[in-house]
Amino acid sequence: MSGIPLLMNTKAGAMHAVSGQAQLRRMAQDAGLDIDIIHTQSRDELKQALRRLVAEGVERVAVAGGDGTVELAVQELAHTQTAIGILSQGTFNNFATTLRLPHNLPAALETLKNGVVRAVDLGKVGDRYFTESAGVGLFADALALYGQGSNKNFLRGVYAFTRLSLAFRAREVTLTLDGQVHAEHVMLCEVANTYRIGQAIPIAPEASIEDGLLDVIVIADIRRSQLPAYLRALRAQMHLGLPKVHAYRAREVTIESASRRNVHADDGAAGTTPVTISVQPRALKVIVDDRI
Repeated sequence: MSGIPLLMNTKAGAMHAVSGQAQLRRMAQDAGLDIDIIHTQSRDELKQALRRLVAEGVERVAVAGGDGTVELAVQELAHTQTAIGILSQGTFNNFATTLRLPHNLPAALETLKNGVVRAVDLGKVGDRYFTESAGVGLFADALALYGQGSNKNFLRGVYAFTRLSLAFRAREVTLTLDGQVHAEHVMLCEVANTYRIGQAIPIAPEASIEDGLLDVIVIADIRRSQLPAYLRALRAQMHLGLPKVHAYRAREVTIESASRRNVHADDGAAGTTPVTISVQPRALKVIVDDRI
């Protein structure tokens, strides 16, 4: 290969809206970038292609797609010497937004050409890495009930969240944060690597992907009538000042409960409690704009 390998999952994100390989090549040429396009039609094809590129010692690869495609690529690129460039083609693009990457193709291709490699943190649950967050409560239960990706599909997400919140009650969990034990009645507990999750929800406004820490946000036992106000505050990034919201930081978080609770990692189910969630400092090399 003479150019940067660009993996396009044509069934993910908005890549179907791009008129084709020829147009993408023209855009890359306009940016002065040489690319080698690799089409993939499934998750397995994407993973196999990335494994081959890593084994060949490729220093940089690019992935076009949404958060789900990026999260899948991260499983293969974490703790390797291969850096990932992201061409955002999803609905919310939370990880790319955290990295301050552009969401239009010409600018993203320019960043791919002129950007610098930076090492950033990931989270990990079991053998699975996550870019955004993992946790228990409403998000995890919605994903377990309505399937992978339901927290990124707006209508499915609203429907799932509304149905669950009407019948939901907070349950006690034990959080162990770097050895410190906290007993909490939680409606929601998110262990965040990035500041926003799901449908661009800014759950952890102070989170950093370079501090070697995870931000733990707990919404405790609130009345159902309080839920709309808390959700409005969450959208406005004003929730950390509310009385039933607790924020912590830790390198490792263990969540235990008397009865099993669903656990999610990004937009997929990740088993049940008990679970240990850890930060993986500088685990992923990413290509970012050198001017930021």
